[in-house]
Amino acid sequence: MFRDAIAVLTTMTLLFGIAALTISPVEARSPSLRDLYSGPPETWPRPVLAEGAVFTEFGVLPPVVHPPDNQASPAKVALGESLFNERRLSGSGQLACASCHSPELGFGDGLQTSFGHDRQRGTRNAQPLFVVGWMTSLFWDGRSSTLEEQAAAPLAHPMEMAARPEMIEARLNADPEYRQAFEAAFGPGRITIARVQQALATFERSLRPRRTKYDRALRQGAEVLSDEELLGLHLFRTKAGCASCHNGPLLSDQRFHNLGLTFYGRARQDLGRYDVTRRPADVGAFRTPSLRNIRRTGPYMHNGLLPDLDGVVNFYNGGAARPRPRPAQADDPLFPVTSPMLKPLGLTPSEREALMAFLETL
Repeated sequence: MFRDAIAVLTTMTLLFGIAALTISPVEARSPSLRDLYSGPPETWPRPVLAEGAVFTEFGVLPPVVHPPDNQASPAKVALGESLFNERRLSGSGQLACASCHSPELGFGDGLQTSFGHDRQRGTRNAQPLFVVGWMTSLFWDGRSSTLEEQAAAPLAHPMEMAARPEMIEARLNADPEYRQAFEAAFGPGRITIARVQQALATFERSLRPRRTKYDRALRQGAEVLSDEELLGLHLFRTKAGCASCHNGPLLSDQRFHNLGLTFYGRARQDLGRYDVTRRPADVGAFRTPSLRNIRRTGPYMHNGLLPDLDGVVNFYNGGAARPRPRPAQADDPLFPVTSPMLKPLGLTPSEREALMAFLETL
């Protein structure tokens, strides 16, 4: 199964000058490749990166850092979890944060794009919340820098929860149990929307991705991976180019890239990061999502366009999308350009299977 994959890998490593990674078909099933990945990630073979990539070595997740003005406590986490499931935070009294971020669905909703107030359909996929405590920016376009700030946006958005701050405060202050819970978490004082946001943020920082075979590989080395999964890890860091953007403990560089899925000038247009920065280079750029627990969090991409991981691998293998301007757009300075970091990969069927096998371990 691995003969064509190993042949391509051997050619690729020579082309990149990584003679130490040259392996034969026999060595793929022997300790040779395993020796390269037997230690901690900092001892693994250096990745092959696209020009412009900013790489951080793979590793275990560090402790979450709580902001000085919103330190965690068991009472605050419990309150935040209750609020996360509280329908009275929505204008209609029918939606909660958990409506789009269900624990049973990987803290997403399993839909291409989410439904909100009055069954209005949004334009973006609900992201999983496993690693939000480590993210330096929130939303697909990075418009919020803290979880406290992020929490306010869906509460008030007319297409999402459509609630006014004073409405939420009045409902919660009228509930003796919530008054008691807020006092336990924050001390005496009236329930305010700021405290609601802080409690939600504290609960979300308590979330963790499920432990996986990949986590064991980080701690124990490649011995926990099958031959196919190990080859997938090597491809992820070399020929497949995944590590150029998916790296570090989060398997995300937390940067913004254009994959060619902007639908510029069409009905499904989404300008991405440009709506935040107003920089032409950011048209169609979206933040790299974490791959932690990736198999549980489909569909994929900012618009949920790809329903499964097989489609994601094929999309990148083809070099992503490369829309061409229509005649009327020929001189449009905002016409988005797909990131030059993305190129056709030429992965063989067995290499794609190995890459998929590794992704399943995450």
